[in-house]
Amino acid sequence: MQLIRQAIKPSTAGLPEVELVADRFKLQKRRWRGEASDGADFGFELAEPLGHGAVFFESATHRYRIRQTPEPVLAIGLAGSAAEAAETGWQIGNLHMPVQVAADDIRVGDDPAVRQLFTSMGIAFEIKEEIFQPMKGSIGAGHSHDHSHDHSHDHGVEHSHDHSHG
Repeated sequence: MQLIRQAIKPSTAGLPEVELVADRFKLQKRRWRGEASDGADFGFELAEPLGHGAVFFESATHRYRIRQTPEPVLAIGLAGSAAEAAETGWQIGNLHMPVQVAADDIRVGDDPAVRQLFTSMGIAFEIKEEIFQPMKGSIGAGHSHDHSHDHSHDHGVEHSHDHSHG
């Protein structure tokens, strides 16, 4: 198993590419394991998560690249005035969920409850199968906190001696 610590800049050599396919949730992690399409096994211990298209390893014969799997997203078009687009963005932002801002739309992960909410709010959306790459800093977009817990236990040991006074 090859250990990967960061993405690399591809060499100029025209190496054939091998994909390692992973979903968004795996790619958000800093420590994970994956198998490329040629069977090569990789362990990832990263300072920063890898994204779709990242080159992470080159051998003498191949270049290895991440391919994120598409997933269902709700795409909210931004046609109309700047004020309408700003209001839509504000409404979606108030939901505190991961978002991706593309050229013509805002995307969120597909969820039946969110579909129902958008419908009730009058926000038009289209369901698409896309590579979803939420903005850094958007809630739930690979953001986590390490948790440490102090544990203390009283391990008082009963101690006694039998002795006699003579």
